Amino acid sequence: MEIKFTNFIVNSDQINLTFTSDDITAVSTNDHDLFLKLISFSLPLKGEIQINDKKITPDNFHIYKRQVSIVKTYKDISFTKTVLDYMNYIITAKNLKIKNPNKKIIDSLKIVGLDEKYLLRELNTLSSSEKELIQLAISLLSNPEVIVLTDQLLKLDLKNQKRIYMLLLRLKDQYHKIIIILSDNSNILYKYCTKGVIIKNGKVLSSGDIKDIYCKTETLRKNKFDIPEIVEFTHKAKTQKKVKIDYHKDIRDIIKDIYKHV
Repeated sequence: MEIKFTNFIVNSDQINLTFTSDDITAVSTNDHDLFLKLISFSLPLKGEIQINDKKITPDNFHIYKRQVSIVKTYKDISFTKTVLDYMNYIITAKNLKIKNPNKKIIDSLKIVGLDEKYLLRELNTLSSSEKELIQLAISLLSNPEVIVLTDQLLKLDLKNQKRIYMLLLRLKDQYHKIIIILSDNSNILYKYCTKGVIIKNGKVLSSGDIKDIYCKTETLRKNKFDIPEIVEFTHKAKTQKKVKIDYHKDIRDIIKDIYKHV
């Protein structure tokens, strides 16, 4: 699965971006709303968008617009009591055309590792992690090709972050979904993503392998983007202490490098 934006004009700048189901892609930008409009095809068509071998046009963009699901942060809705109430409300509110809603709800819960017993669970008894899993299950109800997370991982402890991450890998590898994490938290993006893009004021500053993006510390600092702590540590060791170490995602790999070269 691939989405490609070619010479797409945003704020007078041309954007060239490619998102595929081969990677979990990080997006860091100073304008989240603008990016969400871009990826959900809510901006005027000023350039070329292609999904696999099909070009998006004014006649068909509404079809592909449904293939993008943005995972919303859990929000308490007072008149819904159980998980089933909540998910049925979302189906109605979003006007989702689902042939067998109950089966789809159960299937979506199973994909995120929750069984149908959760349907009768009262929302106020769910942990914060369970609520985020419910939100992810909701995003699957429309059978999207593109899933965009917006800081859900920040709300979880390390154990549940890893749980969500393993789920995202499954959605990518088994179901061939395009997974995008939109966040300002460089530590999260660097740790869990393989590709990335840095966008400022609608202009792409950098894109490619996640390590290549975040090792450009001066560019990030100049444009006021956060640098992952592990990258900052490595950069200082390389430049100030002249230690010959590579950029890694795991501190244990850095320690191995230090023992090897120091």
